[in-house]
Amino acid sequence: MEKTYPIVLVYRTPDLILNRLTPLLRNHGISVRVVRKEQYTVPLNVLLGIKQPGRALPGLGIELAEPMLIMHGFSSELVDVVLKLLRENSIRIDLKAVTTPTNLAWTSLQVYAELRKERETFLNQNK
Repeated sequence: MEKTYPIVLVYRTPDLILNRLTPLLRNHGISVRVVRKEQYTVPLNVLLGIKQPGRALPGLGIELAEPMLIMHGFSSELVDVVLKLLRENSIRIDLKAVTTPTNLAWTSLQVYAELRKERETFLNQNK
């Protein structure tokens, strides 16, 4: 099986936060890739170089309403490391996901919509 190196896809993250986050992640051997809004309709498996691009959907030019972070190639221990780094360095990115065999075929917009839906469900259950 091919070795997958950990990579974080970062969305709509202000430069101030990105400039703090990138070296923290790279110190743990994690690559960082900023995803532009023109790429939001590209499936994650294409963005990550796992699959060759097929027929491209047009970019919608829609910007996400808030930052998002998607982790790929992570062990559960490394996910915990990243969450701890974010907490310890007061870096708040509420929408976070780990790639799965299912969501690798999704676009960034689909992941974003699912994360927002999950958060809304969680908040409504805890009222």
